[in-house]
Amino acid sequence: MQRNRTATLVALVLTLAAVAPTSVAAQEAKVDSLEARIKELEARLDSLLAVLAGGERADSAALRQADELEALRAAALAAAAEQPEADTSQESRTRDLSILNPEISVTGDVVGTYTARAGADNRLSGVPREFEFGFESALDPYTRTKIFVSYHEELEIAGLEPEEEGEGHEHGGFEIEEGYLYWVGLPANLGLKIGKFRQEIGLYNRWHTHALVEVDRPLPTVAFLGDDGLIQTGLAFTLPTVVTGPGTHMATLEITRSENDALFEAAKEISFLGNLRSFWDLGPSSYLQLGVTGVYGANDVAAEPFDASLLALDISFRWRPPGRALYRDFSLKGEWYYARRDFGSTDVTGDGGYVQANYRLNRRWIAGLRADYLDNYGEGGELYQLVPSLTWWQSEWVFFRLQYNFVKPENGDGSHTVLLQTVWAMGPHKHEAY
Repeated sequence: MQRNRTATLVALVLTLAAVAPTSVAAQEAKVDSLEARIKELEARLDSLLAVLAGGERADSAALRQADELEALRAAALAAAAEQPEADTSQESRTRDLSILNPEISVTGDVVGTYTARAGADNRLSGVPREFEFGFESALDPYTRTKIFVSYHEELEIAGLEPEEEGEGHEHGGFEIEEGYLYWVGLPANLGLKIGKFRQEIGLYNRWHTHALVEVDRPLPTVAFLGDDGLIQTGLAFTLPTVVTGPGTHMATLEITRSENDALFEAAKEISFLGNLRSFWDLGPSSYLQLGVTGVYGANDVAAEPFDASLLALDISFRWRPPGRALYRDFSLKGEWYYARRDFGSTDVTGDGGYVQANYRLNRRWIAGLRADYLDNYGEGGELYQLVPSLTWWQSEWVFFRLQYNFVKPENGDGSHTVLLQTVWAMGPHKHEAY
């Protein structure tokens, strides 16, 4: 019995001796795992506590800002309550109404000439050719207006004989050169103009005389449109612009009263004008413009009634390098006119044109050259004219121009004229060029 108990104890001791090391190692591993887990949980707890602390600080800042804003509102209300009641009595508001005044511009144009003609005395003269007062204003978000009142005197240059004074044309005194109302922002990009205006024909008719690139207008435009160009009263519609690749195309229809002496003999009837113009981008520094214009009207009140029609073609090329436009600029332009008066049994026709080039030498100096040709509108003669010019821009407001005109009839001696022009301007709209 004793031997059995001893054997049992020995077996138990041996078993515990074998098992004891394994249990201690397992327990040590489990303790290490628990310690790592505790450290991980402690780190996460610290992170959560930091986030909570930041939120509390943000909430505190927001509360402080809200309190400050509320304090400012209260102070503003208190200050407003202390203000005296508004004075409802009438008072002058002249200073406030000054914003309704139109923009006013004034331009002066003085020309001196020296003319030498074969078989005639040389002639030296000078006139203040034009003083122009311009008024422009935006009437409301949809309409604008332009009014130009000018005082002018006749400038005699060898070439065409001056127009005879008659109804609708004066050689001196004040007159309304332009005065019209026009709309902007119409549906489909339409344009509408009502009043007295320079019509859309050729390259320079829209330009006021003091803004021309030479002192005078070309011979054919003077012969067919008069000294001042085609200016009549009526309506003008600009159709929506059409874009085709690099080209942009515009069309204009004008219905006016035929007041022009050179074209209609101031018939005071209805005349029609249609103009189509295309602009083509040739590159970043150059473009080409093409235009065609037709004019038609009748004079049924003349001693010998007639129908008058005029066809005009124009082309313009311009080179203006980006970044150097103030110092380099070249333009080449030309127009051709064909005019006809139909008297029923007979008709009178005439044609003519010009080519004109301008080159900017630098910021101040511009050199120009123009050549004119005119079949003298059924009078059997032809005229040729050569016009070199040199312009010096003293500033944006003042320029001087020296020009030489050589005119030669088909059969006859030529005449020579030297012209010196001075133009100055004040106001927001210096020189009304288009």
